[in-house]
Amino acid sequence: MDTHFHEMGTVFYWVGFLLMAAVGSGALMLGLLVLLQAAAPDLLGRANASLRERPFVSLALGGALTAALMAVASLGKSVPAAGAFSVAAFGGLSLFGLAATAENLGRRVAWISGREGSRVSNLAIGWLVFFAAACVPYVGWFLVLPWGVASGLGGLALGASRPAAAPADSG
Repeated sequence: MDTHFHEMGTVFYWVGFLLMAAVGSGALMLGLLVLLQAAAPDLLGRANASLRERPFVSLALGGALTAALMAVASLGKSVPAAGAFSVAAFGGLSLFGLAATAENLGRRVAWISGREGSRVSNLAIGWLVFFAAACVPYVGWFLVLPWGVASGLGGLALGASRPAAAPADSG
């Protein structure tokens, strides 16, 4: 009886530890996405506008960009610098793309609920949706996250090709 109680306590400990680790990593990722939004607000704003206006073009362009970066990464065995560059570029751009996609998704969720949120609150809402989807095995890992990253990469590419908004004349 005492062994059974000890084993159940161990199970509850590890389940609690894993849940706290997941929540902590989700909170850290949200903080990173907010920092990226603060670091490049104009680029993420243009990427977000591209995602809103042309979502399917963004997804297709992001898929093509992902395939191209994977093709360059496959050269990593013969040309290690190309593989390292491709993996680093994909990782960095994916974070910016995920921030743009999360903000776009959060804006849509806020609009459906009849509210108008700030850019940071929209980003947080969108990231919470992505995080909840990631908790569903296979659906979040193989459908939602690749869609979010590919759409974000395409939105970044479209947004980077857009002209920057002209500053308002204050005088």
